[in-house]
Amino acid sequence: VAVIRGSTVRRYGYVYDAPGRRVEKHELDAEGKPYNRTTFLWDGMRLAQECRLGRSSSLYIYSDQGSHEPLARVDRAAPGEADEVLYYHTDVNGAPEEMTDGGGNIVWEAGYQVWGNLTHEKETRPVQQNLRFQGQYLDRETGLHYNLYRFYDPDIGKFISGDPISIRGGINLYQYAPNPLSWIDPLGLSTTCLKAENGYSRGKRHGMKLHPNAAQAIADKENKPHGVWRSKDDLKYAGEQAATLKPGEMKDFPINPNSKSEVYIPGGNGVPIKPDKIRVRNNGDGTFHGFPIDSTTAGPIFEKGK
Repeated sequence: VAVIRGSTVRRYGYVYDAPGRRVEKHELDAEGKPYNRTTFLWDGMRLAQECRLGRSSSLYIYSDQGSHEPLARVDRAAPGEADEVLYYHTDVNGAPEEMTDGGGNIVWEAGYQVWGNLTHEKETRPVQQNLRFQGQYLDRETGLHYNLYRFYDPDIGKFISGDPISIRGGINLYQYAPNPLSWIDPLGLSTTCLKAENGYSRGKRHGMKLHPNAAQAIADKENKPHGVWRSKDDLKYAGEQAATLKPGEMKDFPINPNSKSEVYIPGGNGVPIKPDKIRVRNNGDGTFHGFPIDSTTAGPIFEKGK
């Protein structure tokens, strides 16, 4: 890659492994020889560590298994020196907004516009925090975000190349997401919908494994219909619909055509009826709240409605 600024030309090289992960970036001198190397280690498809050869290294820790939302970074200034743990504070879509040290002091902070370009960036000491949207790493030499299988340009809010999986990732091959506040694309392939609230995959309220007798008891006690999710496909569909909403917004959508979910009505003797819609809310934290409904018996939408 050649970066031209005025009369100055600087050249950079990138090295990838067989699965397509970038394992090294470096600058090239006038003779084309690499120097100023940074190497990257991976845990599956997540960045695990970066090492600036002969200098410092950073080990990344994430908020959950399988998540790309950063929780902490373990820095070592030089081989043999003590480690320092720095903590990430992220916004609703998992992009870092602040980084603090063990004493709670802010060492780095930034603000973003909707599609990820910076409004400001400030550090109280050299920490060079390069993580952006989940799965993205800022290349300061180009201003682009390395997004595993593609590069993302935050100035235009799009990828600079078409989707490697073609229309399976969406009809717009360059689109990042319909809504960057609630959707993520950590691999640069396809966007991810909102996750269900805790309990929906288990036997809690509205949960997939809630026993029919328990669902009927809730409907009878509260004297109103009670919707219950019955498949992971229904939860995935609901998360996709909720991701189109603004944080805090709640709305009814048509039911998944192949839905297995149910609605129990007061006095129904444990016999459910088929829902025709779902009522979902974007919680603003990467999750959604919601339940299936029968539009002929469901009440109106209330803010923070349960």
